[in-house]
Amino acid sequence: MTKDDAVTDWKAIRRDVLANIQSGQWQPGSKIPREIELAERYGSTRSTVGRALRDLADAGFLDRKRKGGTTVAANPMRKAPLDVPILRDAITKAGHRPGYRLLHAKLQCAPADISAALAQPPGVKLLYIRALYFADDRPHQLELRWLVPEMIRGLGPDHWATSPVDEWLLCNAPLTRAQIEIESIALSDALARLFEQPSGSPSLLITRVSWKDAAPLGVLRLYHAPGHRLRTAI
Repeated sequence: MTKDDAVTDWKAIRRDVLANIQSGQWQPGSKIPREIELAERYGSTRSTVGRALRDLADAGFLDRKRKGGTTVAANPMRKAPLDVPILRDAITKAGHRPGYRLLHAKLQCAPADISAALAQPPGVKLLYIRALYFADDRPHQLELRWLVPEMIRGLGPDHWATSPVDEWLLCNAPLTRAQIEIESIALSDALARLFEQPSGSPSLLITRVSWKDAAPLGVLRLYHAPGHRLRTAI
């Protein structure tokens, strides 16, 4: 791409920056030109360049620091994206008949680890929701969710009593950033009873901390029945 080319498509800038990394022109650990310099090079806006660089950082090719500039990742590699679909849709696509039951919904003091994950003061009250999803009338996923009240204005008992909260969030408070942890656990006695499984049965636990722009949105813990498979793509 020449200096005289005007580029308004952030994806084209992304491709060119990535080519510089993969060709070795920009070495691992080295600083890349500043956004303002790249914007001048491409005849584009800083916001367009910024979007391209953010996407490459999310993919693991760049390291961005607020005051330290942007560098090529020391070990640049593509991160596997994780699709987190609407729960009832995922059950349907797996070939099962979905079901939903609200078990608990109340504004209450959050556990210390939850408030810390959301950068909230100790003892803060969050909306705590506990719900069970079914596949062909069998327990399939247990949802434990803590939400920051200021981020979910308009969500009330008339909705969460009958409909899954993730569907409301998608339309009214979609996350823009998330931190996801996946682990294998053994079901406790209480969880095993919910899933109608022997105590100690293996389960997949996904924990997601989410933000909307710079504001913390909530924490989700999703327990899956034994035998659950997770699919992703690179």
